[in-house]
Amino acid sequence: MPVLVLSGSSELSKERKAREIAKEFGGNYIKIHPEDENKLEVLKSSVSTIGMFGSKTVVDILDYDQWKAKEKKELEGIIKSVPNDVYLIIRAKKGIKGAAEEKFDLPKPWEREKWIKFLKGKFEEKGIKSSDEVIEMFFDLVGDDEFRIENEIGKLSLYVQGNEVTAEDVQEVVFKSTVPGLDELCFSISERNPETAHLLLKEISKSAESYMISATIARHFIDLFRIKLHVREKDKYNWPDVSRYSKELSIAVPKMARFLGFKFKGWKNVPFNHVKEYSMEELSTIIKKLYLMDRNVKMSEIPLIAIHDFIDFVTKKEEV
Repeated sequence: MPVLVLSGSSELSKERKAREIAKEFGGNYIKIHPEDENKLEVLKSSVSTIGMFGSKTVVDILDYDQWKAKEKKELEGIIKSVPNDVYLIIRAKKGIKGAAEEKFDLPKPWEREKWIKFLKGKFEEKGIKSSDEVIEMFFDLVGDDEFRIENEIGKLSLYVQGNEVTAEDVQEVVFKSTVPGLDELCFSISERNPETAHLLLKEISKSAESYMISATIARHFIDLFRIKLHVREKDKYNWPDVSRYSKELSIAVPKMARFLGFKFKGWKNVPFNHVKEYSMEELSTIIKKLYLMDRNVKMSEIPLIAIHDFIDFVTKKEEV
């Protein structure tokens, strides 16, 4: 009964493990998303009929935590009858009773020492090393977004080519690419600047995978949704506001400042108060649109189209 739950907070690790299983197991590969209306029918069909034709199939269930209680109960009943020629993968936050489990956890946002240890391991995986101080500098610039971490370490490994990473390397490679790169892309979208967003996407896509870009954009708008829920709306925010909300929501100070429309000396962007400019209804619609974008990015042969469409949707405030 090949059923495996990929649990924990590391979505990138789950994605890699799922791809690894699909490659090793062979046969067809089917992804089932929580918003699929016929997901249970697809699952039942995979379990009961595909095996009859002698072909192998990997069924990958994404975002299981978003399934309704009734759907979960039905799926957990199906688990008991999965044939040997079907490999069922379930991506969830926690394990499921009666199924094997592999955990892929990231440190909590406030567990700085664990993050430094985690990042040191990531550096070693890419064949590079550095001091704790330099890794801390890297962490302060990149934050706890695992997709961005992966992308920036990859660029560093190409830049230093096996040598030890110095503070100057991080300044040259990470700082110059992080601020005007993915962060700037995300804010150009949320600040409704479509021309800049489309140009940045075209440039960034040369060095970053589409699914990484999509995940970073999703994280950006989820952070904005959290801010909208937590922060009291004001016409203008001051430094104490930025500092306090940054700590309360575990969002880096530069990002929090820009979300609130607070401008540091030397910043060239025009202040944009996201809390005032976005309604809860609008953000709820955008979050739903993000799921469609993520799905299309993962399934399409030309994934960037889905991201360009999302940019137009947000910046032009189109109807769903």
